[in-house]
Amino acid sequence: MEQHLKKRILGAFVTVIAVAIALPIVLDGSRSQLALQSDIPPMPDMPEWSRVEDERRVRIELEQLASGEAAAQIAVPDTDVVEQNDPAPPRGQSDRTELDSNQLPYAWTLQLGAFSDQKNAFALRDQLRAKGYKAYTQEFTGDKLTRVYVGPELQRSQIETLQKQLRKELKQQDIHIKRYRAES
Repeated sequence: MEQHLKKRILGAFVTVIAVAIALPIVLDGSRSQLALQSDIPPMPDMPEWSRVEDERRVRIELEQLASGEAAAQIAVPDTDVVEQNDPAPPRGQSDRTELDSNQLPYAWTLQLGAFSDQKNAFALRDQLRAKGYKAYTQEFTGDKLTRVYVGPELQRSQIETLQKQLRKELKQQDIHIKRYRAES
């Protein structure tokens, strides 16, 4: 016999033996469903009162949303357009940061303008940022205005200096100091 034919016969014999051994294991299916052991304990039973309490809370929240009560609780109050500088806080020692009666620090910001066209407000904000100022905008839906601010600063003297600098740089006199209150 030729060498090539011997190799083919040997290969066929090995293949038949492998199929004869593996086929019963595959067809049996007993080895395919191996259970993995887990150390995770089963979920405890929930008491009935907890489900009822969750359902009540969701129902209350849905009623608040439907009535508008929830929106009123988180609404940010509109602020007026500043027409003059806010008064300085009562002075204690020099120009140190002080707390008001609500234990909030006094901080100051400059209002540079109020725009009905949002694009104009963003353009001024971007122009100020390009010059290195901390500029930001704030939208007020009540009067449909977008206001542009620079700041905030903790010391009134710093914001007054910044006000003089911006008045000179922008050639605009209606830049007013406003008490800054963070939205939260």
